[in-house]
Amino acid sequence: MGGKAIAMRRLGIIGLVLAAAAMPVLAVDGGFGRTIPGTWVIPGVGVIGPDSGFGFTYFPIGYMGAIGGNRVDEISGVLATNVQANASINVLIPSYTYRTETKKVHFSSQMFIPVNWWDVTASEINGVPQSVNSRNASVGDVIFVPVTVGIHFSDHNNLAISAWFWAPTGLFRFGNISNVGMGVWTFMPNFGHTYFWEKHNLEFDNFVGFDIYGHNSVTNYTSGTVFHWDSMVLKYFGNKRAAVGALGTQLTQINDDTGPLAKELNGFRGQKSGVGPIVLYTAKREKPGVTLSLRWINEFFVTNMLKGNTLMAGAALSFR
Repeated sequence: MGGKAIAMRRLGIIGLVLAAAAMPVLAVDGGFGRTIPGTWVIPGVGVIGPDSGFGFTYFPIGYMGAIGGNRVDEISGVLATNVQANASINVLIPSYTYRTETKKVHFSSQMFIPVNWWDVTASEINGVPQSVNSRNASVGDVIFVPVTVGIHFSDHNNLAISAWFWAPTGLFRFGNISNVGMGVWTFMPNFGHTYFWEKHNLEFDNFVGFDIYGHNSVTNYTSGTVFHWDSMVLKYFGNKRAAVGALGTQLTQINDDTGPLAKELNGFRGQKSGVGPIVLYTAKREKPGVTLSLRWINEFFVTNMLKGNTLMAGAALSFR
């Protein structure tokens, strides 16, 4: 498959998974973190270009998760027990791919503006039994991707290298268990790779990254660095307009959280895995291109993080 066709699919679904980055923290601080297992890997994750121009994506996301069994979670400077969380995220994603003279290297930039709604409950706060329910809705932490470098080895083999930055623009208050922001800067170096097996209409995508968290001076808490690796395989049908596939993921915190509350939780180091299906359909290829997508991710083997399900669906417009 040509790089142009893969790039169209990438634009059509990139907002679906990058929007997950806008979800606030609820292991790491809150037991949720910046990365949701299985959401970073996307069709054409390693492809940038070759078409230049603007793109715009809108995606709604739903998440339901819990830390049950009388387990304790650090959230916004307090210790909460039996946490349950429901979230609705709506993300606006403007993007731009730059015109280049070479066919081997391309560049793009993106920004993600989330409008978040969180509904969180807990049965105990700081050791005091009480039924707590907290809700908040506002713009969350905005994500900046200054430059993504795409290396085009061939029509079938592509690599993308970038760094993402979360700015603490969302609501964050000490002791609020439903903050829509995390209150810290976060840096994620990453790379994505895409390989297309033309003979069988199969596509293989991989995404590898590290979430590196800043120090929260309000709560005196620093989340540990998280390594994550997402993989996906897609089978295309109908002149490559439709595809079905499966994905798998592993998320592992490689060092402890630090701070007074982290010590009480023995470092609160977390991990989790996830698997699920994905369906993709290109409704319109001509400008503006329209791509519809749906994926579901079930989390398991979870330690010190929210365990739940993610449903991600949406539509994207391409003006390239």
